[in-house]
Amino acid sequence: MYIKFCRNVSGGHAKLPDEANTKLSVELKKQHEQDLKVRSSLGVYRAFCLVLSLICLVLLMVIIALCIKLQSKPPVCHETEKWIEAKEEGGNVNGERNDGKEEWSQPFQVCSLQKCQAHYSEQFSLVSDCNKCEKGWLYFESTCYFLSKNRMTWNGSRDECKRRGGDLAVISNQRVQTFLTQNGNLMYWIGLRQRTGTWVWVNNTALGHSYWSESSRQYDCGIIKGRDPPERSWNSSPCHVNSFYICQKGARGQATTSPGSGL
Repeated sequence: MYIKFCRNVSGGHAKLPDEANTKLSVELKKQHEQDLKVRSSLGVYRAFCLVLSLICLVLLMVIIALCIKLQSKPPVCHETEKWIEAKEEGGNVNGERNDGKEEWSQPFQVCSLQKCQAHYSEQFSLVSDCNKCEKGWLYFESTCYFLSKNRMTWNGSRDECKRRGGDLAVISNQRVQTFLTQNGNLMYWIGLRQRTGTWVWVNNTALGHSYWSESSRQYDCGIIKGRDPPERSWNSSPCHVNSFYICQKGARGQATTSPGSGL
């Protein structure tokens, strides 16, 4: 019994090294596969970084080349460009040549800041118009106009316009009349009111040329109807009625006249 037991135990110990070697080989194989995956991922990453570096290098070289080219060639004025084109085509800008040679009497000109501003002054003025009025206001002939989206009485509308730094709109000519009529599509209070039978603007000037419609003028406050023919888009209305309104004030950088306080 004793001998048989020892043999079984010794036999069991003999099998342990084989199982350990098998597990070790499996683990080593898995580790090797993981190492291969990591190396392949690193290779793709390195290739991607290399491509990006080459692209950045090319872009940098292009930027440097453009900067050198722009600095080496001065800007040419618009008139000089025409002169160069005419010269290349074999024409004569001034109608004469010196001693029959291909020499041109017009000198080469380089643009200056003053010449560029003078040449594009009209474009500069169009762009700057955007900043002459506050947001929500319309610019026209050195004046800013605000077409309300809420309704108030004539007096309340005027108070609101004053709070915004202006007054109810005064229509001083046909151009302003057409501008306001075409830009509004509702009925708006304007700065016109009747006092003792006389129509007067809020700046205390008497009504001159008018644009009344065919309807009666039996009420005391003036209204302009948007989208109506500009020649006859005015109506009168009771001053206590709630309506939309048009405010006006001088544009930024423009001289303004303070409205009168007679109304």
